[in-house]
Amino acid sequence: MPPMPNQANTAPMNPAPPRSRSRATKAVVGVVVVASLVGGALAIAGARSNGHGGATPVATGTTAPGSTAAPTAAAAGAEPSVCGGVPGTSVMADGMVMAPVLHRAADAADRAAAQRLVASVQTGLVKYTSLSAATAAGYVPATKPTGYVVHYADWAVVRAGDVLDPNRPSSLVYANTVSGPVLLGAMFLGPAPCQPGPDVAGPLTQWHAHANLCLSATHEVVGESNGSGQCAVGTHNTNTYFMMHVWIAPSLAHSYQFEAHVPRAAYAAIIRTGRG
Repeated sequence: MPPMPNQANTAPMNPAPPRSRSRATKAVVGVVVVASLVGGALAIAGARSNGHGGATPVATGTTAPGSTAAPTAAAAGAEPSVCGGVPGTSVMADGMVMAPVLHRAADAADRAAAQRLVASVQTGLVKYTSLSAATAAGYVPATKPTGYVVHYADWAVVRAGDVLDPNRPSSLVYANTVSGPVLLGAMFLGPAPCQPGPDVAGPLTQWHAHANLCLSATHEVVGESNGSGQCAVGTHNTNTYFMMHVWIAPSLAHSYQFEAHVPRAAYAAIIRTGRG
């Protein structure tokens, strides 16, 4: 994720990626295919938002549909150490701070809005299919560039507070696969630290932040803080942005669209095959 003067990231902290990158980056699927995949994803997210999936948040506040993180034994009523002033937030066991959403089932209007967002992002990201095109456009690594999954940020977009521009997202997410870098999707940031972005599709599109990340002097995510907010390397991120992912890789779009947490196994299949 993009860590501006203290910002957060959702990429898993993984070891070095596979060495073979001989084949060219594969193109992402067309908008029609992705839009059809979103239907299944929205059904999953809708079920979670209706209380049939995800984990119970640790802090009081609005339930965080869609999160698969396990709860901890944190005291009820505790506020997150980061962005604690945002009313209605929920804290998950893996350090995610979930922005408030209305606790209700997704309706037809929500699903239509979510499909429009995914379609616009798919169209806007075509020009970034190649990582070289993204870096030429000004995107720079915000997480370890040799990791399995890497976030590339455009700090000008972040500083401008330009939210949800599908043609110029705050951050692009790539997997380092056996076939070279594969574009997975975009990460959008809120307009300023500790300010969630706009409500797009009700309970389907929840914004989240991270309360436990450690940043280097160049604002790259280098690890996670301990329970006391201390970092073995880097400094504790205390001024995070809320963020939301829009996945265009078919496997992620189908099963994890808008999710704050994607299991490593979902990335592993992409890395191993070079196909999203």
